Amino acid sequence: MTEKLEVYQDMAIHGPIAKLPELRDALITAAVDPWRVDLERSAEVARNAVTSEDVVLFRRDAGQDHPAAGLTLWGTEDGYYVPNIVPLEMGSLTFAQYNAVLTDFIARIAAPVTAQFGFTISTTEPRQTLDDWLSPDAALKLKRFSGAANKSTGASHPSDERRWFDFLVAVHRSGDKPGADRLARWLHEVDGWDENSAHNLAGDFETAIALLAYYDEH
Repeated sequence: MTEKLEVYQDMAIHGPIAKLPELRDALITAAVDPWRVDLERSAEVARNAVTSEDVVLFRRDAGQDHPAAGLTLWGTEDGYYVPNIVPLEMGSLTFAQYNAVLTDFIARIAAPVTAQFGFTISTTEPRQTLDDWLSPDAALKLKRFSGAANKSTGASHPSDERRWFDFLVAVHRSGDKPGADRLARWLHEVDGWDENSAHNLAGDFETAIALLAYYDEH
């Protein structure tokens, strides 16, 4: 088992607000074969989302190493981010396919254009460890729980339950938001829990974190 999980990468563009209109026009102009822009659909998505933020939908034709995909740029105060990349001809994209499409977009369109207007591009790593999405304290407590727990009984033993609670409190205090799906994947793919137990713990995690937040608010 690897210590890292393959994940969907995030990408964001940040820069001078005054130059956003120029950046937008340049990004659209840069979308040449195999890329194109669907401005009609972009306007439709913005209307349906009831948002004042700019939305630009890019489409990439299928190629030898890339499936046909749609990439959305969503406006922020000082740039854009990519909320999602979706397949146009198949059910879902693998992590590798998703990240390959994003990398291609950056190389062909975003990187050359952003450099002209003083914007920068940031991306997350395609393979991440526990420490990339949990605070050091929460990551340590999850490792302590997982390493000591009976993986056939989850957190039912009093000692395991106490270590599990320690992890939950650490996540709540730190404000970490690892996501139940990612937690389940780490438990199963990295630390050897069977898939059903991993998903059960992730479900318990989601409920417990919501309860702790509710307690704080009331």
